[in-house]
Amino acid sequence: MPWWSAVEWVSADLGAETSSPAMLGADIIFHLASSTYPSTSNSDPVFDLQSNLVGTVRMLAKATDYGVRRVIFISSGGTVYGVPRVNPIPETHPTDPICSYGIQKLTIEKYLYLHHILNRLNSVVLRVSNIYGELQSLDRPLGAVSHFTQRAVHQEPIEIWGDGTIRRDYIHVDDVVDALMKSVSYTGNEHLFNIGSGLSISLNQLVDLIEERLQREVVVNYKPARSFDVPENVLDISRAERELGWKPGMSLEMGLDRMIRVASAQRLKI
Repeated sequence: MPWWSAVEWVSADLGAETSSPAMLGADIIFHLASSTYPSTSNSDPVFDLQSNLVGTVRMLAKATDYGVRRVIFISSGGTVYGVPRVNPIPETHPTDPICSYGIQKLTIEKYLYLHHILNRLNSVVLRVSNIYGELQSLDRPLGAVSHFTQRAVHQEPIEIWGDGTIRRDYIHVDDVVDALMKSVSYTGNEHLFNIGSGLSISLNQLVDLIEERLQREVVVNYKPARSFDVPENVLDISRAERELGWKPGMSLEMGLDRMIRVASAQRLKI
């Protein structure tokens, strides 16, 4: 019997009355929901705030009413800091996001702190870098590793915004899940953690790694740079290593091997 057969699935809007039954008797809430992405949030900031921030504030009020012990929130290590003054970026770095997505994530962090002060609602915030994994949806405008791998395997051109020198910190979803689970039992004094690989790689280098594994060149189309893309973003993960006893176990090379195996198998089925 698959594990998901023992899970009760409730479909509801974030913070709506229909979501209340899911909180009844719950001890922990993992808040991973978001209706927007960094690349789209600036096009409609009002929708971004209404659908994410307002819904979360309503959810936090209900969580308090239902006696939830802890909320574990996935924030954005790639957008809340804005243009880094130092790399790797520590949790103490100033927060100056340059997209609506980063602003709403940071604001939710502040509301979590407010509920801790006013209502004793415990929270852990994970500022996660760029997540990737084998089952990541390709219908959404995020995930360079997933999109590049899929397009390369299917011999389709890869699109890069800018000249490809932008550097990012990529973390496999398995490592993020491990951080989430370690946050459940954390009893220390910190409440905010960077979760990433602690390493950065350029988009051009990412393409090189994919080509090495496929043993052929891929076509890359370069497009104009975007104003909200910071030059480099790599997270200092020493606090999570020290406090949570967590560290990433999946290197980007290992993750790419898995991604390519899955993408190639899917292609054979088409």
